Amino acid sequence: MYVRESVPECDITGKKYEASVQGAYAVAQGATGRWCCVMYIGPEYIAERGLPTISRDEAYALIEKQGGWAEF
Repeated sequence: MYVRESVPECDITGKKYEASVQGAYAVAQGATGRWCCVMYIGPEYIAERGLPTISRDEAYALIEKQGGWAEF
């Protein structure tokens, strides 16, 4: 899932921003059940690909429903 957050860079394109920008965390669940940020996604990449992003509260609700715990 892609969670809207401020990011310092885009891990996909390698672009680094002078100041944090509104992008997204790519969040995934690991084998232990922990959901965490595995990659920063920049706003240009989100717009270019039309990636659906959700709020932190929406992400927490999904995680509660699916199981595990959030650390982001």
